[in-house]
Amino acid sequence: MSSEDRTEEFHDLLMNLEVISGIIGTAIVKSNGLLITSSLPRDIDDRKFGAMAATMLGAVETATSALGTTNINNLTVELGDDYQLIVMKATDQIILVSLLDLNVNLGLILIEIEETIKKIKEILIA
Repeated sequence: MSSEDRTEEFHDLLMNLEVISGIIGTAIVKSNGLLITSSLPRDIDDRKFGAMAATMLGAVETATSALGTTNINNLTVELGDDYQLIVMKATDQIILVSLLDLNVNLGLILIEIEETIKKIKEILIA
């Protein structure tokens, strides 16, 4: 499968997440901060958004290495009074970033995000 085909399939996955109530936007980013694809509102610079999320995850991994682990399931950050950000690793090199309304059913959204991560992994091995 070509890189362009993968990117298109990744984008389709993000579009499916976008219809879930409470999800404002999502992005798939390389762990070095480079954007693969996104489905974010137009007023958000998706390249900066992706780079910021990858940097935050890297910083948390560095901090937790002092505890003897870098195995982080997810990073959740509340942004002001309106939003929250969830950063989850799909692989060592791929990160899924989701911008959510603050008052959402986080359990349901995490299930959907985990399903999307499984699909990302399937696309990568195809």
